[in-house]
Amino acid sequence: MATEPLTNPSVVWVRVSGVKEPGTQWTYLLSQDDPNSPGYGMIRDRGISSDKLCYSYTALSAWLLIYGFTPPPQDYFAPSRQELDAGAGSILRRVTRPR
Repeated sequence: MATEPLTNPSVVWVRVSGVKEPGTQWTYLLSQDDPNSPGYGMIRDRGISSDKLCYSYTALSAWLLIYGFTPPPQDYFAPSRQELDAGAGSILRRVTRPR
């Protein structure tokens, strides 16, 4: 099944899940829509989703390149000490398209 590319966004969001586990077990959810926005769940409920689930940083980087983004270094997606101390199970990172 072919995947439709995102429609040329200037920003994408990456939710990193499993951050309490070793980095090799993290998953990355790449989305054009801010997962914290009020309409995000409604968009997904309608079946209109541009989300890409990646099981490795390598796969995430490949998708970012497909969409014209320069992948940030892998440590950009690592949780901060404050996020870990707060007990975060997942974190959100913004990736901006280079000009």
